[in-house]
Amino acid sequence: MATARCCPADCALRSDWEDELRKEREKLSEEPVTELSRLIKLLDHPLRLKIILMLLKRDHCVCEFWYVLEKPQNLISYNVKKLRDGGLIESYYRSNHKIYKINESAAPKIRLIASAVPGCSMK
Repeated sequence: MATARCCPADCALRSDWEDELRKEREKLSEEPVTELSRLIKLLDHPLRLKIILMLLKRDHCVCEFWYVLEKPQNLISYNVKKLRDGGLIESYYRSNHKIYKINESAAPKIRLIASAVPGCSMK
């Protein structure tokens, strides 16, 4: 119902209006909104967002983050830990280096959010 938008007095219109709002309330169920909010909070820090954008291109170790981002290693490690604890990234070992990659279950959401970043290529 596109025309009556603000608390219609007519009973028939009011019923349609209430049905429309009830459907909107159901679409905004708590769990998906909470999950999206958590994801946005994790990516709200510029350094964490840069780390994620790097990982969308390929896997990296902390020393590569350090080289590209030019931030102290402890600051990078702290933010990598936040992303890992939040379930956005995971790690594996290659030789003596711990390598980080995007968690595949979080990848679609991350790609959707990253697509809003100007100049960010997903390739």
